[in-house]
Amino acid sequence: MSDTERAARISASLDVAVAALLSEQSPEGCWEGDLDNKVSVDAHHLLAHRFLGLGQAAQGEAVLAWIRGEQTATGGWPNFAGGPDDVSTTVMAYLALRMEGEPPGLPRMRAAAERIHQLGGPAACRTSTRLWLALFGLGPWSEVKALPPEIVLLPSRGPLCLDDFADWARYLVVPLSVITTLRPVRPTDIDFSEICGPHPPVQHGPRATAARLRASAPPSPLRARALARAGAWLRERQQSDGGWNGTHSATVYAMIALHLLGGPGEEAVRRAAEGVTGFVRPRGEGLSRVQFSRGPVWDTALSLMALRAAGVEHDHPALRKARGWLLGLQTRDRGDWGAHRPGLPPGGWSFQSANRISPDTDDTAIVLCAFQDGPAGNDPLLRAAVERGRRWLAGMEWRDGGWAAFDADARVRRVLRLPLHDGRAVTDPPTADVTAHVVEALAQAGPEHAPAVRRGVRWLLRRQEPDGSWFGQWGCNYLYGTTAALCALATAGTDRGHAAVRNAVNWLYSRQNDDGGWGEDQRSYRYGEWSGRGETTASQTAWVLHALIATGERGRRLAAGVDWLLNHQEPSGLWRETPYTGTGFPWDAPIRYGSYPRVFPLLALDAYRRTLADPEVAAAHR
Repeated sequence: MSDTERAARISASLDVAVAALLSEQSPEGCWEGDLDNKVSVDAHHLLAHRFLGLGQAAQGEAVLAWIRGEQTATGGWPNFAGGPDDVSTTVMAYLALRMEGEPPGLPRMRAAAERIHQLGGPAACRTSTRLWLALFGLGPWSEVKALPPEIVLLPSRGPLCLDDFADWARYLVVPLSVITTLRPVRPTDIDFSEICGPHPPVQHGPRATAARLRASAPPSPLRARALARAGAWLRERQQSDGGWNGTHSATVYAMIALHLLGGPGEEAVRRAAEGVTGFVRPRGEGLSRVQFSRGPVWDTALSLMALRAAGVEHDHPALRKARGWLLGLQTRDRGDWGAHRPGLPPGGWSFQSANRISPDTDDTAIVLCAFQDGPAGNDPLLRAAVERGRRWLAGMEWRDGGWAAFDADARVRRVLRLPLHDGRAVTDPPTADVTAHVVEALAQAGPEHAPAVRRGVRWLLRRQEPDGSWFGQWGCNYLYGTTAALCALATAGTDRGHAAVRNAVNWLYSRQNDDGGWGEDQRSYRYGEWSGRGETTASQTAWVLHALIATGERGRRLAAGVDWLLNHQEPSGLWRETPYTGTGFPWDAPIRYGSYPRVFPLLALDAYRRTLADPEVAAAHR
């Protein structure tokens, strides 16, 4: 294919992709793609309704149909599409199906029970699954480990405090400390002996009834004070949509904890029971999913960037509406991040629209990048918002020069010394992908934040892996971290001949698939041979193309990636992908973002089109 032919195909591709993306904008001005996760979230939703006596969950039959459809040929359920069966996810799916009336004698249920035993049985499950077994009297509470509620009473200047945990972890630590202290049980008359063996004797604890739940013995004064403070902590942080932290798991556990503390008449529980339905998203054909979260801020900022890159004008009504929607969601209140930065004025953005107290640096950086290529100079409101956002973002820098997602200078090492199953899951240290996004956003601001950008660049260079890649915390995985780092280094002015850049570029080329594209499987988080390896996807191919072009790369290998994108665009104008290319937490919580194959190809194709339009570099494509 000649450069002229390829340029024409790219222009046609962008035209239909832009039209398709514009058609998906909501009347309010935002974009919100689906967020697929493991079926444990769907199971949590159904089991929580049963435990709390909330009746049939909204779209419950459609959710059950989704769970059934995700079962693998080997009888279990994986954490991500195409992945291996996971024992905890399989047990959660099996519990939900049986609790909702699925007979154990069905072939698929017999296969699931057999697969559970092959994977090690309930004893091999994660703590969260053991919790649900204990809640229904199917397992001992002694096997459920959690921190005591006194954690909420520890002073900020002591050896350890709640604010040293990751933002998302605090919303799990607090309610779980209540639940595991009071140890409620709602015994089930369903026989689960096929996976649990004979029902273990139920340990003493309050039974879950419609009446207020009480502990079997009065707590000590200190414990009573801790429980009361935990309840107050949760009530103070309930969002306008009734949830907590914008996530399904935090909302479910907070509902159970406050039900235990305040009874079924607890106002916060009533509001949450109404709001939790917002996590359920219909998928057509009688199917519905329960999402772990909703991320319209992230999706809208990425869509805004993609549309501008594809040539949509600043003053297009859709873009004006999107900017106005994002401006209205800039946080103006101090959240828990202020414990580490007490003098820093607010100004960030959150992943979710209803979450106004937990902004994160990653969303804030992407929103600022989306605003960068806009009419900030002529719009005083937009200009002021950008200045607030940059000030807050720069102020969240850690002492070592990097950025974490939610907090700054938390005492991560102290948390990691606790006897927890996986301390990494409850800490939020600086990561390469987040630091890269922040560096890119601040580098676009000019000299005002140049010192912070230089420190961020040095942080990235120190964290490069020996093979030239960077680890990705919030996207899968080394492809995500490496491409983010290269884009940041390029924006910050790092010479394309720098050894770190050349090593990263060579690593990316070494991971190109035979079909011309790139892909990385979630197994790379656990198995080194999967690093940068996997089925080609539109989003990951686009990440790599965009990064390579940003570093000055040209030639046939990039053209092969572009051709893959052009050849896999659907008639609708969009791209779709089955693999999970996003990450909530490495290995245990993968995500498939519906927005990723919609927006990232536009950025890559436009970047490549610009190189073809440059006569000085066009010859490199031949």
